[in-house]
Amino acid sequence: MQALRQIVNVKNNMLQVALPVDFKADMVEIIVLPIEKQKEPLKLKNSKRFFGAISTKTEENLHKHLNKVHNEWERDVR
Repeated sequence: MQALRQIVNVKNNMLQVALPVDFKADMVEIIVLPIEKQKEPLKLKNSKRFFGAISTKTEENLHKHLNKVHNEWERDVR
């Protein structure tokens, strides 16, 4: 089954849908859904945006790994 999705502007309560040349169908179903203007998302700090994104266990493992990597930079490498 072929499917086609287009977003078109409505002018004077009319719309025009252009089908590709290779779209083969004698009859089609048209469903019209309005597109609501998207509200501007709230600006959240990263700490609030990502709160709860990872599990506590993953957080602990990541924290241990970062401390290990940080400590490697602190050592004297001469």
